Amino acid sequence: MSAPFSDLPIIRGQLLEIRPNRHLSITHHIGSTQPDTVVFFCHGAGGNKDQWRHQWQALKAEGYSLVAWDLLGHGDSAKPRRAAAYAWAELVADYLEILKRYAGGRNLIVAHSFGTGLSLSALLARPAVPIEAALLLGTQLHRPVTGGGLMSLPAWILEWLRPLLAKGFRERAWHATADPALVAYEEKLTERNRLYMFKALMKNPRWPDADQVPTLVLPVSVLAGDSDGLTPASGGEALARQLPNADFQVLGECGHQLMLEKPHAVLAAFYTLLAKT
Repeated sequence: MSAPFSDLPIIRGQLLEIRPNRHLSITHHIGSTQPDTVVFFCHGAGGNKDQWRHQWQALKAEGYSLVAWDLLGHGDSAKPRRAAAYAWAELVADYLEILKRYAGGRNLIVAHSFGTGLSLSALLARPAVPIEAALLLGTQLHRPVTGGGLMSLPAWILEWLRPLLAKGFRERAWHATADPALVAYEEKLTERNRLYMFKALMKNPRWPDADQVPTLVLPVSVLAGDSDGLTPASGGEALARQLPNADFQVLGECGHQLMLEKPHAVLAAFYTLLAKT
């Protein structure tokens, strides 16, 4: 494996009890020059907080405060076997507590895929802290189609089929020109995620109701990859049209992993959004 991906994850966390019996790996960096501006990073299903490493390093250098966490069952967070632990409402409650605990005077959200749905639900819950803007990557307006197929199999069989599942994900999630070393590195990190967790997440994601989305008036930027086989650009465009204060952009030669495949374009979109606040 090539040198850039041979080290341990850059975003190392601390295991904290965010709510009773909910232990999450959370990283909190207090900014040097702009500590009151806080950026919250929420990854997607099967992901981890280290996927934000490019944006994290750049914004840390700019002096902002930063917060990233591994969702329950992901990365270095606790991995309970009970399917109820991964209920949508529980994940949103974790999110709201993180916002409350680490908020500053100006708060922004950057989220990816499944994490964009959690972010929208958290915003619709009207958190007690002000959220100035949100950058949503690889998202969609309507609830993902889940259930059936391989995900209907018992978790132990899914573990046995993990190489097949990884191959299918690789083909749908990454652009054909993605660095093979990067893809291999990310696949290695996902080995920490157990498939009983993923099965529970996919059982019934309570994606926000499309009719509620227009009530969110904060500035939102939606980015999509032109070859995303998991959340096609049309879904992100539909979401942006439903939001009253949103813009939409398609990144060329990019799959589902926008923050990894096009880190500079994602940062540029963030800075543009930041200027609107």
